[in-house]
Amino acid sequence: MTNTLDPTELARGWIQAWIDFDMHWLREYLAEDFEHSSPFGSLVGTEHYLSIVEPMAKKSVQKLVIKRVLAEDEQAVIWFENETAAGAVPSCDWLRIKGGKIASIQSFYDTVKVRSALSEEEQSALNDD
Repeated sequence: MTNTLDPTELARGWIQAWIDFDMHWLREYLAEDFEHSSPFGSLVGTEHYLSIVEPMAKKSVQKLVIKRVLAEDEQAVIWFENETAAGAVPSCDWLRIKGGKIASIQSFYDTVKVRSALSEEEQSALNDD
């Protein structure tokens, strides 16, 4: 059974799950029809999202550092830095929450340093459109 977390805990948990590569946490707290959009494009469905993003994150994310979380009602914004081989990437994720689960996330960051770690094929896979 899923413990109910408030929006701040969900935002921190989201980043911590990627720090720890805790796929169990992500499967527990992402809605089944979870939607993720980023500068690369959009992915829909938790399993689909994880199957594409997990192997790429293992290549491109060396360290994530949470800087600040702002939360209210059923949403949160988390500012963090993604340490890549090419340097730090300031990032911001906007989470929308429904029924105690993360329904969607819109990510904002400059892709230049992330792209350097991913092949063109991997970058294309990040977009369902």
